[in-house]
Amino acid sequence: MVAKHGALIAMEHLVEQRAGQTIAAKVMAGSEQITEKTDKRKTAEWVKNAMEKLDALVDEKTRVQIMQNCGYNCAKKNSKGIERAVARHKKYASIGEFLEAEQQKPMKGTKIVREGNILYQFYMPQAFTRPMRCYCGLLRGLPNEKPVSKTYCNCARGFVEKYWENVLGKPVKVDLLQSLYLETKSASSQFTYEARQQFPAENRK
Repeated sequence: MVAKHGALIAMEHLVEQRAGQTIAAKVMAGSEQITEKTDKRKTAEWVKNAMEKLDALVDEKTRVQIMQNCGYNCAKKNSKGIERAVARHKKYASIGEFLEAEQQKPMKGTKIVREGNILYQFYMPQAFTRPMRCYCGLLRGLPNEKPVSKTYCNCARGFVEKYWENVLGKPVKVDLLQSLYLETKSASSQFTYEARQQFPAENRK
């Protein structure tokens, strides 16, 4: 028997911890059929439906915490990209010089803009080397015309938080400001995720 997708096992544990076993059973119903080898569209359709149930059964604060923690798990699993960013940071004498370099040469499909002690980060999967619906492997198989709850994007929020905390070596405050195409139906497949990092004033140079 093929094991359930690891990311969904972790998600189920988080829902149980934050919302209880009864709600977790409802939200995660059918997840036992989703494995690492399941068709990407089927996986994405399941995730979309799970987020709709999470929205209906759990208060906003709790479901945001659940998905942020999913993002923390993702950051641990995909730590090599973070480690490379940490290594890049060490090449510069100051945070300001590092961030300037990151703005000039962002990763494909992303953009960062600094305004004082606030950094805006944009995720644009359609501008990636291989255009996709979402960077997340669980959701990238969803057809462009199908919307997804903004709740899911708090997973990326958690990932971004851990990314910058590790890169800068100190806590950062991250807000999800905008999620354009996961939340609303549109003929366009363009998706922009915008996050904000609040940096201490002494790091503005």
